[in-house]
Amino acid sequence: MPSPVTAHLPRPKSWDEFEDICVDLLKKVWKDSYIVRYGRSGQKQHGVDIYGFPEHLGGYKSQKIAGAQCKDIETLTISIIESEVKKAINFEPPLTEYLILTTAKRDAALQDNIRNNRYGFRIHIMFWDDISLEISGYDDLLKKHFPHWSKKTTSRNEVIDLVYLANSEDFDYDDSTGVYIYTHDIQLRLVQDRKTWFADDGGRGFDQFEEDWVKRFPNHHAYRQLIYIEYGGTRIETIRTTLVDGGRYFIPYPKSFQELIITKFQYKIGQILNRSQTGVESFDFGLNIAGITVED
Repeated sequence: MPSPVTAHLPRPKSWDEFEDICVDLLKKVWKDSYIVRYGRSGQKQHGVDIYGFPEHLGGYKSQKIAGAQCKDIETLTISIIESEVKKAINFEPPLTEYLILTTAKRDAALQDNIRNNRYGFRIHIMFWDDISLEISGYDDLLKKHFPHWSKKTTSRNEVIDLVYLANSEDFDYDDSTGVYIYTHDIQLRLVQDRKTWFADDGGRGFDQFEEDWVKRFPNHHAYRQLIYIEYGGTRIETIRTTLVDGGRYFIPYPKSFQELIITKFQYKIGQILNRSQTGVESFDFGLNIAGITVED
C-alpha cells in the first residue's frame, strides 16, 4: 500500500493552500514557531513570502534571517529563480539564506545551476518531491493538510504539536460550553473546567487567585481557571490559567510569583483562549500590564 514516503502527496488545489503548507512545514524545518506569511497579495514583498530565524542559523538571537518564496507552478525555470533572487537581494535586513519551495518536479539542471552560481546568500530549492517527503515525517501536518494519508493512531506529543502549530483563528469557540474546537480536526478541543465554580455565601463565583501581578490591572479580581487539552474525548494535558481584570484576560500561570515568565506553549494557549475574549493583540497587551514575558 503506498504511503507519503513512497508516493507523492497530491498537489495543493491553490497557491493559497500551498503557502499555508509551506508556513507549517517551515515552522518544523526551521524550528521557529513564530513564522508567518509576509505581507499579502498586491504588496511589495521583495521576493519573500515567508521569513524567520531558523535554528540552524542560530535562531532569533543570531538575527540571521532566512526568506522563502513559494511557487505553485508546473515548471520552474532559472529565469524565474533569478527574477525572485533579484528582488530578495533588496529585502531588509539582508537575508542569510533563501529557500524556494515549489510544486514543480525535481530538476537536476536547476539544481546544478544554483549550486554553481553565487548570489550573495545561500539558495536552496525544495521541489514537490522534497516537500512531500519532508511532510511525511510529521503526522500532525498530514492530519491538517492531507488527512487521508495520516496514520490512525495519535500520540500525546503529536496532539501537543498540533496545538503548537495551530493558529488562534483555527478554533471555534462555544461560550455556552466553554469549548474551543479545532476546525481542521474536530477531535482536538480545549475545554474550560467550569466545575471549578463554587458556592460562596449562597452565590456563584470562582476560586480566587491572589498574587501581586494581578493587582496591576484596573480590576483586582482574579480567578483560577483550568483548561483541558482533549483529543477524541481523552484528556491530554491540563493548563492552569488565571482570569484577570475581572475576567477580561486568560493568562497562563507564570513560572512563579517572582519569575513572571511563561513558555512558548503557554503563550500559544493564551493566544487561542484570548481570541474569544478580547483578541490576540489584547492578550499581548494584558501580558504587558502583568509584566509577564515569554521565554526565549
